Amino acid sequence: MSHEILENDRQVPSQEPFENAVNWSIFRRRHEAEQYMDRVRLSDGHELIGGHSQDSVGDYWWVGVRVQSVADWGSAQAINKHGRHGD
Repeated sequence: MSHEILENDRQVPSQEPFENAVNWSIFRRRHEAEQYMDRVRLSDGHELIGGHSQDSVGDYWWVGVRVQSVADWGSAQAINKHGRHGD
């Protein structure tokens, strides 16, 4: 699996909205984000998203899932965020 999405200079979706992002995890080490990416299994209509940014602690990488429709996912309350920033 390509890890190039981790090159995107983009804050985590709870800081910079990302349309239809429904699940994401944050990592302080890139290799941990890459390992996580390799284990994600996507359903039809789901897309792997991610990026890299910095906060007051230092660099972070994030990996998430984007769906075609949040309504099809369930609801906004069903959105899972791990290592949340700013909520």
